[in-house]
Amino acid sequence: MPINKRHIAFFLPAFRAGGQEHTTLVLMRELAQRGHRVELWLEHRVGDYLSRVPDTIVIRELSRRSRWSGYPKLLTRWPTEGWEHLKGALGITERSIALHRFVALVDQLESTRPDVLLSAHGHVPLLAVWAAGVAKHAVATVIIEHSVISPAVEAARTVERSYRRAQQRLDVMRRLYPKADRVVTVSRSAADDMAATLRIPRREIETIYNPVMVDEIAENVAAPFDDAWFNAGAPPVILAAGRLAPEKGYDVLIDAFAQLRTRNCTARLVILGEGPERKQLMSRIKEYGLEADVRMPGWVDNPYSWMARSALCVVASEFEGFCNTLIEAMACGCPVVATDCPGGPSEILDNGRFGRLVPVGDVAALAKAMASALAEPPPVATLQKRAAYFSLARSVDAYEAMIEPLLSRSARYQDR
Repeated sequence: MPINKRHIAFFLPAFRAGGQEHTTLVLMRELAQRGHRVELWLEHRVGDYLSRVPDTIVIRELSRRSRWSGYPKLLTRWPTEGWEHLKGALGITERSIALHRFVALVDQLESTRPDVLLSAHGHVPLLAVWAAGVAKHAVATVIIEHSVISPAVEAARTVERSYRRAQQRLDVMRRLYPKADRVVTVSRSAADDMAATLRIPRREIETIYNPVMVDEIAENVAAPFDDAWFNAGAPPVILAAGRLAPEKGYDVLIDAFAQLRTRNCTARLVILGEGPERKQLMSRIKEYGLEADVRMPGWVDNPYSWMARSALCVVASEFEGFCNTLIEAMACGCPVVATDCPGGPSEILDNGRFGRLVPVGDVAALAKAMASALAEPPPVATLQKRAAYFSLARSVDAYEAMIEPLLSRSARYQDR
């Protein structure tokens, strides 16, 4: 069935380097190439990925209104419910949904009139659904949830203020997520968790896997790369990549690597990425006396060159919405080991068929799995065939197939 060309807007807080932003970028580019009118809406027009957005995609920043300008408009437009909207704004937002941004988004919806608004990341989906519900222009709203919600809330428990804020956000998500025309998760595990946590019927949540640009990865793998750790005859390198955050489990990975080294294994460890845990992780490396065998070079422009030359890629996370890193590593022909955490890893690896899975936080099991993977790596062709399943075409086909019924089934989207 032919797909109608639609006006599609993606809405994020900013466009910094990150997994969600990268996924949004590749989806936007492909949708634009297929003839859709695509726009990127940002709360703040900042971020390293802005330079990668093609000219065919319009970038819009929410109007910079004064904080107080939204109140008169809110109360004028909704005199009977205005105070409840205002009370809700103050109650749920405190930094997360400022009222002036809500009014700016309503204005932008009414002036640009997109067919569908896809939102992701933090508070932005809440803002999108809230604004779409009162805008005079009918727009289909789609929330793309990249996280597994309940572990993320639980992870905030150690900091009282953060936990209160997370619980507050959870209450608002329970009220607003069901009002979206569609909610998309990036793994079935995340969908199951959302249904239980937000009390949304499971049948109303759709799963669309993130796309991986296999051809683009192959081009990057072929780029010039020179690093002494990857010279012929050098010890094997174990690679990890991602934000240096507590939930990524890099402390467990370092502990497991230290244990692996006691087994007469000469492997080295490279952790790509940056984040708040750098200082603590560097201290842990020093405690083990592994400074000569562990490197943390920060973010790199081309992680695929590192993946293609590494003997193993490890994901030790406590939870992952999806985990593009696993697929990218397999696309590079690199064997993988991952924790069997809530989220995408077990689905990507087909319950261990394409890579070993270990319990979350189990240092001994992780060390054993790394040793086994180094000793008996799977065929490169098997890994690359699995990675190819998560293609860009498959993902974008699913988004198109999901969007079209939203606009065709309801009369409120027919009067353009």
